[in-house]
Amino acid sequence: MVNAIPKPIKDIWDVWSIRSTLIFSLSLQTFLIFFAPQRKRSSKKVLLSLIWSAYLLADWSANFAAGQISDSQGDDPEPGEPKNNGELIALWVPFLLLHLGGPDTITALALEDNELWLRHLLGLFFQAAATVYVLLQSLPNALWKPILLVFSAGVIKYVERTLALYLASLDKFKDSMIQRPDPGPNYAKLMEEYTAKKDMKMPTQIIKIEEPEKDPKANADVRPKIFTPLNILQYAYKYFNIFKGLVVDLMFTFQELAECKRFFSSLRADEALRILEVELNFIDEALYTKAEILHNWIGFLFRLIALGCLIEALRIFQNKNKDEYGGFDVDLTYALLLGGIALDSIALIMFCASDWMFVRLRKMKDEVDDKDTRFDDIINWFLDWILGVRELKTEKYYQCFKSTKKTASHDVTDKSNDDEPFHQVLDTSFIYRRWSESVHAHNLIEYCLNLTPKRIHYYVYSFNVNIMVLYRFNWSLYRFGLAGLEALV
Repeated sequence: MVNAIPKPIKDIWDVWSIRSTLIFSLSLQTFLIFFAPQRKRSSKKVLLSLIWSAYLLADWSANFAAGQISDSQGDDPEPGEPKNNGELIALWVPFLLLHLGGPDTITALALEDNELWLRHLLGLFFQAAATVYVLLQSLPNALWKPILLVFSAGVIKYVERTLALYLASLDKFKDSMIQRPDPGPNYAKLMEEYTAKKDMKMPTQIIKIEEPEKDPKANADVRPKIFTPLNILQYAYKYFNIFKGLVVDLMFTFQELAECKRFFSSLRADEALRILEVELNFIDEALYTKAEILHNWIGFLFRLIALGCLIEALRIFQNKNKDEYGGFDVDLTYALLLGGIALDSIALIMFCASDWMFVRLRKMKDEVDDKDTRFDDIINWFLDWILGVRELKTEKYYQCFKSTKKTASHDVTDKSNDDEPFHQVLDTSFIYRRWSESVHAHNLIEYCLNLTPKRIHYYVYSFNVNIMVLYRFNWSLYRFGLAGLEALV
């Protein structure tokens, strides 16, 4: 019988299929934790395609490797492979459970992905069962302690992802915003009297009186005199909790709408834009990341437990005699352990520097004119210093040339002359953005004339991090957008 696959290639596949897939899975996790947040900062199709591919391949590679390992358990060692290498391979399976938990920066690509939370819950049970099966097949196993530790960390990460998908599913997202009606303390007594009078055939009628509108004093302050970065986050978080109901088509009360209109009417256009961008960032992270799960004491505690399990597993494995294992497999195990610790540490740093951390750390004052304590001043100074780098920045440009060359096309003149017409361009550094700072718009004139937008702005940011391109007719979008926002509110 002729083999379609030559034996040398088959032998290479038998040896390297599991190991190469593990390396590939770890690489995908590293890519996603760094580049998944960039999809809200950039609209480039190449980057979005890479993130989409990595997101889909991450689950496939982990499941494939788990199947390969479970299928290979109990087989005779390959020629040249140490006899006890099966113990080491059994340690790799819980790492796949850890990878299936995914990075904190992405849990879903679209809202529809959140509806698949039940599938991920079933996947958790099956993957946990596969891990237990491989462990039982490898007994007696001298590495059972690090296996259980990594398994515990993997279960925590997988449960986090499943809960994040569940809470972001549209039905649960809507239920979390609908509060149970409070009839008041006298409702039961009122209904008893009403029922008794009805039974006695007495004329009875319930008259509903509309609740008077809460009209705040006209001269009451609704905003601080100076908006600090912390104030921006606090007000954005406040209105995020109110208007995230737009995602599930909830109706709002007149009081909520009136309060919102009164607040935004008191803002300048740039202040409103800064609050809106942070508010939209909260919505994005609530729907597509683990932010809602992690930013509470329970989530933070379990994340520390998961990180501690990985560190302890590394300590135990380091103190274990590894002469009976293959050299490359030992190095790969170290890479998986150190990679898991590094990724969790990076996620912890992102956790501490996120907008959610600051708004949960410092709640908004009950009254705008409440004075800060000395401790408040210290905390505000520290948070202002941290958040100042993420502040929305713009740049004034007085002339622009329609140049097709890939060189700086801005002729920035003396900015001291305020009488000269200028336009503003959003110019926040790429790594500090909360969104792409560009809005797709349809130009009816160009569409009717079948014209292609011509590039008028092409410049490179400092540190050569990003190249931003603006197109004809779009340079005034920011200026007219702010004017429209002022008219709207």
